[in-house]
Amino acid sequence: MKFLSITTMDFSKLEPFTDERMQRMQALIAEMRAKGVLLDTGGRHPGMAEFTAVRKDGRNSLTDGPFTESKELIGGFALMEVKDRDEALDWTNRFLEIAGNATAMVHEVSPTPG
Repeated sequence: MKFLSITTMDFSKLEPFTDERMQRMQALIAEMRAKGVLLDTGGRHPGMAEFTAVRKDGRNSLTDGPFTESKELIGGFALMEVKDRDEALDWTNRFLEIAGNATAMVHEVSPTPG
């Protein structure tokens, strides 16, 4: 089963990312990759392109970012392949313990047809 975890955080309340926390995060990512759990991951950095594309009532619209009115912004994502929901939750909880004050929205991903 594949799960996509999207992490959001309030960057104004972000805890300092110490060398020790960075090492713990790198070790977790390395463990997940070694076990074949982590398929892809990435994070948001200041200055990256942000926009929202919407299709409504037959029309497309685009809103540019950054979204300064938002309290929480996407901090990153992880695409995982695990045996079940519980394993996805276990890995997500381990990530959040290191990341600090953040929210992870975890979505099961269905295979692409074809």
